[in-house]
Amino acid sequence: MSFRRKMLQAWEGNPSSPAWSRVLTKSLGPLGSLYGAAMAHRRRRYEAGKVGVSKIPVPVISIGNLTLGGTGKTPTVAWLAEKLILKGRKPAVVSRGYGGRPKDVMVVGDGEGSLMAAPPAADEAAMLACRYPELLVLTGVERSFVAKKAVEEFGADVVVLDDGFQHLALHRDMDLVVLRGDRPFGNGMVVPAGVLREPVSALRRAGAVLVTGKCAEREREEIRSLAPDISIFAGRLVPVALQDSHGEKTGSPDELKGARVVAVSGLGNPHGFEKMLESLDVEIIVHHEYPDHANYALADGVRLVSSLKKTGADFIITTEKDAVKLSSLLSDTPLRVLRVVMKVKDEMNLAALIEKKLFSS
Repeated sequence: MSFRRKMLQAWEGNPSSPAWSRVLTKSLGPLGSLYGAAMAHRRRRYEAGKVGVSKIPVPVISIGNLTLGGTGKTPTVAWLAEKLILKGRKPAVVSRGYGGRPKDVMVVGDGEGSLMAAPPAADEAAMLACRYPELLVLTGVERSFVAKKAVEEFGADVVVLDDGFQHLALHRDMDLVVLRGDRPFGNGMVVPAGVLREPVSALRRAGAVLVTGKCAEREREEIRSLAPDISIFAGRLVPVALQDSHGEKTGSPDELKGARVVAVSGLGNPHGFEKMLESLDVEIIVHHEYPDHANYALADGVRLVSSLKKTGADFIITTEKDAVKLSSLLSDTPLRVLRVVMKVKDEMNLAALIEKKLFSS
């Protein structure tokens, strides 16, 4: 098990994590408390009106989380974008992306089928633009400026702020917070001592909470205690298709049964990808784990091809998010991409709540 995976276990509060990793996270507790206090102070300044908040002339909904990743946030953005498109809306997904100057804007998807590759586009933005060619997808450091551009230049009539719960500089009409059901708050500590981006008290800002995956009653009660007046919904990630390196559907996930694979992922929660593959009766010969949002290079492609040959596996399998960067490196290699979607229990009520928050005057 890699050092990163061991530390992730400790940050998540997994009791099976090595003792040294738990000691290390505990030693970082004071730094986490300091950072958490700074985030809470920042939030109070916004709430008191001491820091300006930009407002645009269309509704804004933020999809975000309290932790560093692996909650199902991007599939939730995809779920909402699809709902809005089916309703006849013209949504724009706005995210930070990577690098750039404050006024730089990347048009990853123009809503008319013109797409930007990743890189230079961010992987999640590129994935959404590939999946929904009719969707506007823009990225930039100054998200208020990006959102304004989406409305004024592209005619967006609603903005979905991807990973925006901590981005308080842009007014939003609703915050939908996505939490992992098994360990919604990790070990309860703020980075660098844990996976929390800010103290759990911030959950009270949410307009609704979506809990993904299995959630025990203990965790459910903890979430309820923090957000007693907020609607809580349940969701799960469901594999729906297999694709090739060109994004073309090649079959059903059921066809993976018995396959021997080399897995590769750059995710916030790589264990989640493993568990999904195992639930499909896939034999993972080796899993090449990369950091979240990894930038794959030619050397990585060579490494993966070599791994496929040495293990004698049937093919390499990866996620949609990773495929937008890996496909060009593995174009002549047996590659399968597992497409997953967010299935929301009681989705009609969540959709109705979002409709009311965003479009009821």
